[in-house]
Amino acid sequence: MVILNVFFDVKQENEGAFVKLMHHMVVESNKEKGCTLYQLHRNVAEPLSYNLIEHWETQEDLDAHAKSEHWKHFDATVNDYLYSNYDEHHYKEIDF
Repeated sequence: MVILNVFFDVKQENEGAFVKLMHHMVVESNKEKGCTLYQLHRNVAEPLSYNLIEHWETQEDLDAHAKSEHWKHFDATVNDYLYSNYDEHHYKEIDF
């Protein structure tokens, strides 16, 4: 499993557009092969800070996601709504 945590610091004036963009991403990404989780969360203490959590069965599934039209649109658009570029972290599950 491949896990991503993506962090966003949204400009207040762009929050509505950001949420609309992310709603589309969540809906479409959850339909994709290999996606087992794709959820957006808002920081309780800092309401303009968001975290996207993604779980993909394989790296190949994630690679295919990055070629989707909705991801290309997201990647070309989202940073315009943020104070700084989104911060993406990749993790691999540790099997015990």
